[in-house]
Amino acid sequence: MPTLSLEFVSLLALTTLLVLAGWHDLRMRLIPNTLVLWGLINALVLSMTPRGIGLSSAMLGGMTGFLVFLFLHLFKMVGAGDVKLVAAVGMFVGWPDMAKVCLTILIAGGLVSVAWALWTSRWQTVLKNLQTGVMQHLRSGLMPQIGQPLITQVSPERVPYALAVGLGTAAYYAVPL
Repeated sequence: MPTLSLEFVSLLALTTLLVLAGWHDLRMRLIPNTLVLWGLINALVLSMTPRGIGLSSAMLGGMTGFLVFLFLHLFKMVGAGDVKLVAAVGMFVGWPDMAKVCLTILIAGGLVSVAWALWTSRWQTVLKNLQTGVMQHLRSGLMPQIGQPLITQVSPERVPYALAVGLGTAAYYAVPL
């Protein structure tokens, strides 16, 4: 009977996490903590297997994703569920690859935002949000405060960022940097 390689099992678990997170975020604008916990536990167990990435690599990858996206969360650019999801992705990917995955997720986030604006016919709202935010900072000459949105939003419409996390992670695996 053929055995599955550890890389395949890890990729399957990561894909399952990202697909379910994207689906939940798209439908409810929420990423369940139980789903992220499932991903964290799987990543930890897989990292400690003889052919795994190692516990220290998994922990450093998780912390990298967590800290990069925590910074974005402090300025209300992503939600707390997105921060936790990226941390779980980091535990699957490990260090130093997670730094590159964060970059692909951020690029995917920009592309998903544009696509979302076009899909929901809210392109004018997105441009108005951007203009208002940029003008706000240019007029005041002050940097935004932690805990305050980076820009003042005209609309509370939020992009389901788990889609960007999934697409950015997939892009990294498809075309490694």
